[in-house]
Amino acid sequence: MAEKAKGKKGFKVPHLLFLLLGMMVLMVALTYILPAGQFVDGVYTPMDRSPVNPWQALLFIYDGLLNSGMIIATLLSVGGCIAITMKTGALDRVVDACVYKLQDKGASVLVPMMFFLMAMLGGFSGSDALVAVVPVGVMVAKKLKLDPISGAAISLAGTLTGFACSPGGAYTAQALMDIPMYSGYTERVVILLITAVAGAAYTAVYAMRVAKNPASSLMGDLEWQADLGNVTEMEEVKLNGKDLLTVAIFIGQFPLTIYLNLGMGLGMRAMPAVMIPVSILIGFIQGMNTDEIGNTFAGGVGSMGFIAFIIGFAGAISLIMKNGLILDTIAYYASMPLANLSKGFAAIGISLVVTVLNFFIPSASAKVAALMPIVKPMAETLGITGQVAVQAFKVGDGMCNVISPFLGWTMGGLAVAKVPYDKWLKWAVPFVLVMLVFQWIILYYLSSIGWMGY
Repeated sequence: MAEKAKGKKGFKVPHLLFLLLGMMVLMVALTYILPAGQFVDGVYTPMDRSPVNPWQALLFIYDGLLNSGMIIATLLSVGGCIAITMKTGALDRVVDACVYKLQDKGASVLVPMMFFLMAMLGGFSGSDALVAVVPVGVMVAKKLKLDPISGAAISLAGTLTGFACSPGGAYTAQALMDIPMYSGYTERVVILLITAVAGAAYTAVYAMRVAKNPASSLMGDLEWQADLGNVTEMEEVKLNGKDLLTVAIFIGQFPLTIYLNLGMGLGMRAMPAVMIPVSILIGFIQGMNTDEIGNTFAGGVGSMGFIAFIIGFAGAISLIMKNGLILDTIAYYASMPLANLSKGFAAIGISLVVTVLNFFIPSASAKVAALMPIVKPMAETLGITGQVAVQAFKVGDGMCNVISPFLGWTMGGLAVAKVPYDKWLKWAVPFVLVMLVFQWIILYYLSSIGWMGY
């Protein structure tokens, strides 16, 4: 029996730490194998090989952490602020209140409106903590006599779609591309809004089909209907001024940060300066004492600790490639198949490369640190603006999270919704393909106009 159980075990993706260690070993080996070269005045020029030995590679970890100091400081502040905001439950209560107000609406109205709301939640406060809102989607689906896939689509796909298009989620990639943090924010808000509308429409079509004919559910059977008899009535959630003020302050800090960053020229220093006081203010508004605020903020900072370390670690991988003179070599040969394409299609090509790698490096923070040093010279070689390159990265990094089997947010959400992964793929793969094509059209347009985003 033990042997049989052992035989059922499938491939398990190694922990992110070991994935990056493996990447470090690979890059060290490639410094001995790949031809060395650098871009000189925009022209790739072969160089003498400069291999990096394993001991040098380990020493680069410290340098990678030091070089990532600004990004790490920002991430720690974000973690603390989001932790306090989520702890208050204000965002959850706003969502619950909207659900209650709209419960008498049919699938044609409530489903797209809920998807849009979830996308906004993911776009402005996205993190894996949003697994907590999946039960809201499940509840809405049950009230409307819909299948579990509809519930997961409303909440899980909704928040992940918003997260993929987050207007504030580009700041790390922008810092690594040496373009102003939060530049292009307005355009990205527009992209988020129209993507949320498109996703809402797609989800509503499926939900209305299931509402009309439950047998059309992609769950493959009608066993899910047995749970519908246990549905309880929604309870009214009365919003108070504290909740509305909390949500307003949380969302309002982002345009303030953008103004301080771009308008006042304060750069990334503005984020901790704004987020720490905002965190404390939100805590006091919600009746938290100093110990609760401090402990919650510390927990949020702690949750970002490993991510911060991984960014520094990934910076070490970049240093290995740079000192081994293979960074520009990889960028040069990776961009060659795209060289004869227009800038629009070349930008789409970059997003495809990131899409493929997204399945192997599910952490967005690790991926941006590891890949942007490669994407940057690729974009420069192809004549693509840094802003478009960042958007290409976001498209490749974000949309496929909806179907990634390696992402805790996705798999945890499916577990909560009680949707088997293979059943989810039947709905989610077409959804992702439609969303990718939609994003590529936008990306092509932005590239064709040479979007700078300042």
